[in-house]
Amino acid sequence: MQKNKINFILALHNHQPEGNFPYVFEQNFQTAYQPFIELLAQFPDIKVVQHYSGILWRWLREHQPNFMLQLRRLAAKGQLELMGGAFYEPILVMIPDEDKVGQIKKMSSFLREHFQVNVNGAWLPERVWEPHLVRPLAEAGIRYTVLDDILFMAAGLTEAELLRPYLTEEAGRRLAVFPINEKLRYLIPFAEPEETIAYLAELAAPGGERLVVLADDGEKFGSWPGTYKRVYKQKWLQRFFQLLQENSEWLQVTTFSAYLQQYEAADLVYLPAGSYREMMEWSGGLWRNFLVRYPESNHLHKKMLHVREKLRRLPDSPQKREAQEYLWAGQCNCAYWHGVFGGLYLNFLRSALYDRLLAAEDIADRALHESNSWVEVERKDFNYDGAEEVVVTGPDLAFIAAPAQGGCLLELDFKPKRFNLFDVLTRRKEAYHCNLYEQAQGVCDSEEVKTIHHISRVKEAGLEQLLIYDPYRRASWRDHFFPQQSDLLQPLAEVEVGDFANGRYDLLAAVVEGEVAQLELLRRGTVQMAGETWPILVHKAISYQPRQGELLYSYRLQNLGAQELALTFAVEFNINFLAGQASDRYYLVPGRTLQNRQLNSHGRTANVDSFGLVDEWLGISTIFYFERPAVVWRMPIETVSQSEDGMERVYQGSMILPSWQIKLLPHTPWSLTFTQTVSEAVREVPS
Repeated sequence: MQKNKINFILALHNHQPEGNFPYVFEQNFQTAYQPFIELLAQFPDIKVVQHYSGILWRWLREHQPNFMLQLRRLAAKGQLELMGGAFYEPILVMIPDEDKVGQIKKMSSFLREHFQVNVNGAWLPERVWEPHLVRPLAEAGIRYTVLDDILFMAAGLTEAELLRPYLTEEAGRRLAVFPINEKLRYLIPFAEPEETIAYLAELAAPGGERLVVLADDGEKFGSWPGTYKRVYKQKWLQRFFQLLQENSEWLQVTTFSAYLQQYEAADLVYLPAGSYREMMEWSGGLWRNFLVRYPESNHLHKKMLHVREKLRRLPDSPQKREAQEYLWAGQCNCAYWHGVFGGLYLNFLRSALYDRLLAAEDIADRALHESNSWVEVERKDFNYDGAEEVVVTGPDLAFIAAPAQGGCLLELDFKPKRFNLFDVLTRRKEAYHCNLYEQAQGVCDSEEVKTIHHISRVKEAGLEQLLIYDPYRRASWRDHFFPQQSDLLQPLAEVEVGDFANGRYDLLAAVVEGEVAQLELLRRGTVQMAGETWPILVHKAISYQPRQGELLYSYRLQNLGAQELALTFAVEFNINFLAGQASDRYYLVPGRTLQNRQLNSHGRTANVDSFGLVDEWLGISTIFYFERPAVVWRMPIETVSQSEDGMERVYQGSMILPSWQIKLLPHTPWSLTFTQTVSEAVREVPS
């Protein structure tokens, strides 16, 4: 009697985000990447498929050349298939087709150069799929990819029909697609190895063509919480490889390319847009929804497209190719969305992408402008949300104003340091906040090692006190009205009496006159206090002159009612220097000594002529100079987000709120001007 047989492919995806800390690369190498390959080398009959992102390849080439040699030896003897993909690990559906093809070809060239292999397959970052991807993948020379079985079942296939690859096409281009077995994703390495072998035995059948694929993160083999102990110290992986070897009579461990050489893909399938089950839950079914749910993600994405348009205006040259490399690095997916890992919530990942995009933009701007004191103003729907924004760019500073969103500033770039000062994430309610109270009160997980999607811990007590949600985006240059003597360290929405903070402003002017760019905005709104409503006119402007290198803010407020109005007027700014407790990042009040000057401190400082924030680590200082002495309130913006180690506090920036107690006489304008400088900072020398 013929024995039932089955093929099994183990494919691992290894990646670290652009801008991640060096110690994280090293830690993951020591706990996951290296021990896996070292153990694999002891089982020469076991074949695996490995994908490393280009970001990780660069680190390995520089820091672990011997590991690269080890991989080359395994690839040369056919034990290891290297899968390609987009070099800087972008979500492919978020970038133009030209960049898709370019990044994939860059990865394939890298693998040919360093490993002398031809690339047949491509890993799709986060396995985000849309049907149109077939064409750019095929144009880049890709024969196959791997997708989650949930997409095949959504197309009408049964579980029994998912034991082989299929063909799909777009505009006449073909691509083989392998289903990833979801059950194996939860069995490996969290259940005993024998359970996986038993499951594979259940699926085996006469003929030997059936195939089961596990394609998942390589970090689950040692870097995820608790897995290093399980996988290596408790010898889970060694036992698994031994079982694969012992059952080789009916269980054939193979690779994607080897399988296609023997059996090929057959039958046509058209798959809907989607990803793995958890991603579809986080995104609401479609990855692009992250761009809707998080305006900061959308802004970063549209910044990428904005910079890309500048690059299109450049002739081919080494400078343009350098700028394109920065642009592609700025497409790395991790800071554009949020799931189990920190992602968008990690300020240093967002900052790294702004760094790359601003580097690309600076190269383009220098190529497009001969003068060192140029300035340009562009009116466009920057965010593609149906409202017009204004982009002002000069050699050192650039900013983006949103008249329809409270007349605020969404971005302020200091180009010499490639840094966006206004990159502050809004505090939003997340689904995992709902059980934070129970977790904070000590309801702990068991010692059982779980898949990363089932880990829930808190990294410090009291996180539930940080669950404060903002009613609008944490942008800057927002206008507020409060009753006099208000405590402005509480949530501002609780004491707000005006409708200006997120109201629509009219754009009166966006021009360049001489070498000065100027925006003028106007809103006729209201203030409601003590049951009465007062009509108020706010006329505000911002001007930028490159030669002076500073921003000038000016206001004219007018009470359109018939009675005198006494209240507090305040202008909100949110600035992110990445660390709230670092000693080299602090508040600066010239001539004053703050009791606590750390950027995560709360406080009120009265009668202030100037107020600043300094980041010696980045080398940036920004200082506000007030024509009228102000009371400046300050507080940190901190979120509670989910990470692979549990829920944690993340510093997103600092709010400073200069305020003035004023009396508005009927139809009598009240005016105000202040300036903001952004310059390079030097480290303090201890006295």
